[in-house]
Amino acid sequence: MDERLLGKCGYYCGQCPSFIAGDCTGCIKGNKDGVCYTRDCVVDKGILSCGLCQEFPCERIQSDPKATLLSPLWLKWKASQRES
Repeated sequence: MDERLLGKCGYYCGQCPSFIAGDCTGCIKGNKDGVCYTRDCVVDKGILSCGLCQEFPCERIQSDPKATLLSPLWLKWKASQRES
């Protein structure tokens, strides 16, 4: 896996048909501040992806509509596992 093709939300852009076809520049170049909460947060924290954060999954990523591509149900389950 090429880490340069890992989206800030954890999605692997290297498998995305749009990225492969050249129709997407990825979340860092393709988005501006404020478009994706996950991208902005990860960039601010200086980490590779959201899943590497000590707070993952935080409350905001579970509720912000501009947060992630991940399943809300999976994020809820993951949060419950962290609390156990």
